[in-house]
Amino acid sequence: MDTKSIYTVGKYLLLSLFIFTGFACGDDEETEDTSTPVLVSQNIADGDIVGPDGYVELFFSKAMRQAPETEIYFNGRAVRVSINYERVRYTYSDMENEDCIFEIPAGALTDMQGRVYNQDFFLNFTAKSEITTDGEDVFDAVVDPSGRGDFTTVQAAINAAPGNSTRPYLIFIAAGTYNECININSNKPFIHLIGESRERVKIQFALNRAEEQTNTTTWPYSIFNESSPARQAGHTSDQNAVVLINATDIYMENITIINLYGALGSRYDGGLGRNGQAEAFINRQDRLTLNNCRLVSWQDTWWSRYWNDNAIHRAYVYNSWIEGSTDYIWGSGDLLIENSTFYNTGSGSVITASRTNPTDLWGYVMKDCTINGENGITGTSFGRSQATTTKTVWINTKLEMDIIAEHWGWGGQIPTLYAEYNTIDKNGNMISEPKTIVSGGNTFTSSVLSAGEAANYTYENIIATNGWNPKQYMEAPDSPNVTKEGNILSWNAVSGAAGYLIFMNNTYMAQTTATSVTLTNTDDSVIYTVRAVGRYGSLSHE
Repeated sequence: MDTKSIYTVGKYLLLSLFIFTGFACGDDEETEDTSTPVLVSQNIADGDIVGPDGYVELFFSKAMRQAPETEIYFNGRAVRVSINYERVRYTYSDMENEDCIFEIPAGALTDMQGRVYNQDFFLNFTAKSEITTDGEDVFDAVVDPSGRGDFTTVQAAINAAPGNSTRPYLIFIAAGTYNECININSNKPFIHLIGESRERVKIQFALNRAEEQTNTTTWPYSIFNESSPARQAGHTSDQNAVVLINATDIYMENITIINLYGALGSRYDGGLGRNGQAEAFINRQDRLTLNNCRLVSWQDTWWSRYWNDNAIHRAYVYNSWIEGSTDYIWGSGDLLIENSTFYNTGSGSVITASRTNPTDLWGYVMKDCTINGENGITGTSFGRSQATTTKTVWINTKLEMDIIAEHWGWGGQIPTLYAEYNTIDKNGNMISEPKTIVSGGNTFTSSVLSAGEAANYTYENIIATNGWNPKQYMEAPDSPNVTKEGNILSWNAVSGAAGYLIFMNNTYMAQTTATSVTLTNTDDSVIYTVRAVGRYGSLSHE
């Protein structure tokens, strides 16, 4: 086709378009919509139960706007709504367990030509958690920073626990970072603190136990300094640690405790990585149990502060992680730590600094544990002695890093017993043999246990005495099989379960002793999970 033909065809096409457009415009003018606006749909029906955070959305037959000098109300208070063409929306929040009324008086809304929506609109609904439960609560208290529990801080839940209890008081701690120090007073025994997840439940604060300093710039975190953040937060010089346990029969599960003063910033947000005494954890009474916990600082991470007391003092730690550099488990008592990891964060790390009481039968015993640490650090040792009564034993230890050739350091006192059995180096070789430690003219030789001697270091002999059996606290039930039909979430009754926790998209929502709940949100994109709770609070796997 030549250029002239293309021009002619284009001209007639353009003329036809003008004629068609003219007819169309003329037809629109003749058929102008003069109807009044109509409410087509709404996202919440009258009487619905909805979540504590959400919105009311109305969809009209045409684009809308709010008329001048009119008001729209939520719970009797004038509010602002957002209008996007046909959609009118009001967003609410923090309305847990509230009966709500959304009201649009007649005439408050019009279309774009001023035609009035001439009806009074009232919507009554109840705002609460997306899950409605029957049955009883399984935990005595729930801590949740988002406000879905009974408390938003761990200390508040502990303060509310009954005094001098003789049965476990179960406190569930939902995922969150709790920037606080906690103190369990001596009149609060049998508290069980159960975290949702060791990785996602963190109790942390920055403080040290250094001597009082006048230079607040150099030592802004000294617990003895009135200007320190710890003191400003209300903690006294007696606190000494992020978590201080002054009561017997305390059980903790799935919790990370961090003293940010000593935590490495490369590993923990806000960690200062400074040297100096900065306990994450102190316990002072008998019958302490940690299961799947993490303790983090630099120097003196865990102080088993028992000395000057000749009573029995036992602590049992299982499947946990203890991190630090200098003397990061120190003190006295009979401690059995099993199936756990010791993570070293600085060169010259000393894991233990035991000062065993004369009445401690076993001292510090680490069994079936792993020693690991930051890349490139050197000079790590099993420990050093702080008293002639010191007893420290390592059994079936797996080394993922090198330790010093002598295995043990010098702490100024010749110990009663430094011993090991079946130590395996990072290449899979057994390296247990007596070691001679020489320092400043002092010489002593560590021991290697025989198989028969090592066999005496058992849970039954060290821990399960005088009727105490903390392993029963760790008996976690199986995970339930969960199904959803319509708005009913249900699961099988799990053997040994005292109750269940319900999560929506990995967020804690509710607890119950029943085996079903009613859902408000049935969107298939929402993922619901259920974890069974054991008699003493231990949780089934995620």
